[in-house]
Amino acid sequence: MENVLLVGFPNSGKSTIFNMLTGQLRKVSNYSGVTVDSASSELISNSINEKKISVVDLPGVTNLIPTSLDEGVTTTTLIKDCAHYKMIAMIIDLDRFEASLSLLLAVKEILNKKIVVIINKNDHLLFTKAHAQRLEARLGLPVLSISAINDDEKDLDNFIRKHQNDVLAGETLSPKIKIHPDAKQFMPELLPDNHFDEISATEVINSIKSHQAEARQIINSIYKHSTKKTKLTENIDSIILHKFWGSIIFVGIFYFIFHAIYAWAGPLMDFSEGMVSALGQFLAPHMADGFFKSLLIDGVIAGVGGVVVFVPQIMILFFLLSLLEQSGYISRAAVLTDKVMSMFGLNGKAFLPYMSGFACAIPAIMAARSIPNHKERACTIMTIPMITCSARLPVYVLLIGTFVPKITYLGFLNSQALAFFFLYFLGSFFSLMVAKIFRLTIFKGETSNFMIDLPHYEKPSLRFAFRQALRKGKLFLKKAGTIILGLSILIWFLSTFPGPDKKLTVNKTPEQISSMTLEGSVLGQTGKLIEPVLRPMGMNWKMGVGLMVAFGARELFVSTMGTVYALGNVDEESTTLRERLRSEIDPATGLPVFTTAVVWSLLIFFVFALQCTSTLAIVRREMGSWKYPFYMFSYMGVLGYGGAVLVHQFLK
Repeated sequence: MENVLLVGFPNSGKSTIFNMLTGQLRKVSNYSGVTVDSASSELISNSINEKKISVVDLPGVTNLIPTSLDEGVTTTTLIKDCAHYKMIAMIIDLDRFEASLSLLLAVKEILNKKIVVIINKNDHLLFTKAHAQRLEARLGLPVLSISAINDDEKDLDNFIRKHQNDVLAGETLSPKIKIHPDAKQFMPELLPDNHFDEISATEVINSIKSHQAEARQIINSIYKHSTKKTKLTENIDSIILHKFWGSIIFVGIFYFIFHAIYAWAGPLMDFSEGMVSALGQFLAPHMADGFFKSLLIDGVIAGVGGVVVFVPQIMILFFLLSLLEQSGYISRAAVLTDKVMSMFGLNGKAFLPYMSGFACAIPAIMAARSIPNHKERACTIMTIPMITCSARLPVYVLLIGTFVPKITYLGFLNSQALAFFFLYFLGSFFSLMVAKIFRLTIFKGETSNFMIDLPHYEKPSLRFAFRQALRKGKLFLKKAGTIILGLSILIWFLSTFPGPDKKLTVNKTPEQISSMTLEGSVLGQTGKLIEPVLRPMGMNWKMGVGLMVAFGARELFVSTMGTVYALGNVDEESTTLRERLRSEIDPATGLPVFTTAVVWSLLIFFVFALQCTSTLAIVRREMGSWKYPFYMFSYMGVLGYGGAVLVHQFLK
């Protein structure tokens, strides 16, 4: 298998080209720094060709002096792993011709490798075959002009195969490569130091300027770039980036997104929930009562089914975000939020990870790789889990829908919607406040300069956005089928054994037996053991069991409460569960268990406490040490517990 590297600027179309050639669904975005890992896959045409070729999509770079971890991945691959590939396909962004071409010249200068040039974004045939021939003559390299969005893969595939057969004999690096000392921190598998000459910042700038000047000369000799698209982009930016109107548009766009998550997803969630419930009802009569039936119905199907119901919300969120990313708006949103972020010791590049955190903390933490400053990146990662992710939604829906009266203010403000907004705002606000504290203490340092590429506005593809949403849904289900499945089985075991005395279950309904089983189980007894700790928050052992289960997956809190109250399989919209919670009476006081103080104590705990083992695992992987997830779990636990206690004592 022969490998071809795809190298180019961020947002130059590398991932789109990778998808064209391989049939994969590599994430594509109109925002620098989204591709944070290399991906490798075979060409589709391998099935009809004797010669087998794979392509590797590398994170985008602007030069060969890395300033972030994702750029370090590309630079390290180009320098260290040269023996593992035969050819480099340089992707030239026609909208940023000069800058892209200067990167090509830098790569050509240091690597004695076969290089082919792919001119991308030729949507309006501005770059003709004659232009390509002139560029070939100036560079001495093969050139193909395409539109990755509109063209098919045949010409591109043939182009790569044709020139793959004519590989240069040279397989070595240039004698010496000069790297700025500060750049070495971003190269995780650095060659021994004797492979490098150190270069000063001034020399770096001069080298880049030299390549840009050469690129400008080449372009002027072959091509005159149209400024029509640039002028249109500038006109739109005069509104989008306006201090006042830009902020109004920003708020309006993201309000629409979160409104759509609730308004559009409802029918789809009901459908998926009905399908899971129907599966359990179909299997139950065909199975003998006993251990295996309980494991399958109550453990596997009920556990994973509680996660499957959120796939529509995940897909709608990423469908809309994909449209924004493709259009070019996300990078503008980062510019708009840069001043706000800088107040908390971060820069605009932290915006995308924070925004991704509204869906799930795991991809959000990975997206933080695009932040060049290590302390800013660590600070961003440590505070992302406080952003309200989709896993908290069922808890919010259940408690707010049950205990917050539905009242309309000023004709359009809904009290329940305001409660949701408050919880979202609270998590986001405190994540920034904690980030500020961290930047003044353990991650102390100056805020780095914010530089970001503003691409031209593009017409987004609905088809691609749907494919991206489908991919995210599949990934979410994959997670549900592994981590959540394992947790569901573990929780089922802990909530089932040792089980109640058979004599006590006589003449009891299945729901009552389930409740008795849970109360006498390891999980139920543990809940009673920690009840004194829960009391300052106004909670009893039953809520404690729900919280313990939620540490494996927040989504399971709702179904656990259904089991605790002998209601069987329920969800956050269940009328029986809501009525049961409203009518629950404390036998010691004769008062309702779920008072306003208790409900808001629970909500505040869910806002702050870290209840996701997957997040802890990804933090360990990204930061390379268990101390970071330990600190994260500890400080968020203190905030959750302290906040819940304060709210309960204030409201009771």
